[in-house]
Amino acid sequence: MWRKQILWKLNIVSRPALRKVVSHQERYALLIIDRNLAEYDEYDFEEIAEIDPAYNDSLYESFFEREGDYLLHKLVYESNVMNRFYLLTGNSIRSDPVRGYDDISMLIDFGKFSEKNFFEKGNESELQKIIENVPILNLQKENEYYLNILQKNIGNRSSDNFLKILQEEDDKRRIGDNLKEMRIIYEQILRECSERIPDMKENCSNDYGKIIMGSQTANWLSNNRHINSVIRNFFFSIKTIASDFGNHDNKRESSVYEPTTDTVKALVYSLKDIISWFGKICSQNSKTE
Repeated sequence: MWRKQILWKLNIVSRPALRKVVSHQERYALLIIDRNLAEYDEYDFEEIAEIDPAYNDSLYESFFEREGDYLLHKLVYESNVMNRFYLLTGNSIRSDPVRGYDDISMLIDFGKFSEKNFFEKGNESELQKIIENVPILNLQKENEYYLNILQKNIGNRSSDNFLKILQEEDDKRRIGDNLKEMRIIYEQILRECSERIPDMKENCSNDYGKIIMGSQTANWLSNNRHINSVIRNFFFSIKTIASDFGNHDNKRESSVYEPTTDTVKALVYSLKDIISWFGKICSQNSKTE
């Protein structure tokens, strides 16, 4: 079911869709575009021009009924789209060259596109293979439970940042950044909990009304039976390690032992348990007013 949600059926190149592809294509791991995006309606040139001033009557006529080609030509020289841009076509490009084949073949000849990036409409098995071979989509599916909790109760940025951590947990260059991001998510969780758990804000805030991220809050949650030793210890692990190594080069601590990608992975598992606990807190407690 989740695979079907990746594809959206459009009758025109709508302004939101065009903006996503032209202005924010780097955010997407996979772009599957129907070559013919406008079967009935005409374009509103003023709206399209707000996003792409180069779009005009001549381009409209040139790419009529193959608007997907227009998006391909728009992106092909700006980034490497070959490994994530696919065109749906009603014809086989190999056995029955489709309209605009000369333009596409030029991109193929210059190594900017490939015939493998075409697949025929209705070929669901080929589409499934493409989707299943996109690592970030598989990672997202595997961690859907945790991502949904963060997205629902904190927001998209928190969910996206956790997915980024999962994607980069084996990257040695990102150890410090990943530790920092995990600390931020941990702090977001505690702040959100303070809006839901009765009396937490009153007992776990400093003089400025901000939630204390250290032992005072952990002790209060433990004494009031909101957490047990598992979550309590994970709190301290993320707070301490991320504070020591996530913000700056702590030479005193690094001289003893530097964190590794295994450190990041260990804390990822700790954070997953904290997120699971957080999900239960949110399901049991509404936000206080």
